[in-house]
Amino acid sequence: MVSTADEMFLDTEGWQAILDRRQEIFTDMLPGASLGILPKKNFDSPVGTMLTWVRQADRMEVAYQSFTGFENTSVDLLMVVDDETLEYLHSQAQDNAFNEMKEQIRNGNVLLYVMKTLDELLDLGYEELIEVLKIPVLGACR
Repeated sequence: MVSTADEMFLDTEGWQAILDRRQEIFTDMLPGASLGILPKKNFDSPVGTMLTWVRQADRMEVAYQSFTGFENTSVDLLMVVDDETLEYLHSQAQDNAFNEMKEQIRNGNVLLYVMKTLDELLDLGYEELIEVLKIPVLGACR
């Protein structure tokens, strides 16, 4: 059983289970589309590790990459979470983790950084994820 926030963060199988339960959210995404989850404690570090969800040809998959700041980040969306929120989201693997993510974003416990324009996100196939997470968008949609 995974117990600490650091262990939960590195639990590839647990995060993949969360993705596998809701693969339909990612069906329209183009290969290479990606979302990053960064522990808050790594946010101000010169180098940290970021959990990524990367769209492959047939499904969304868990991976890890270095985080060396916003200017070097290749993900389309970046979620920054504290240990308590990370533990809570990970514990929802058997339930609806995406509903919990939506609530944690709404409550300010997940800081969401949108690294692409809305048009770019829509072109990459993010429409369903934007809807599921109720990501607020400003302006006209196309």
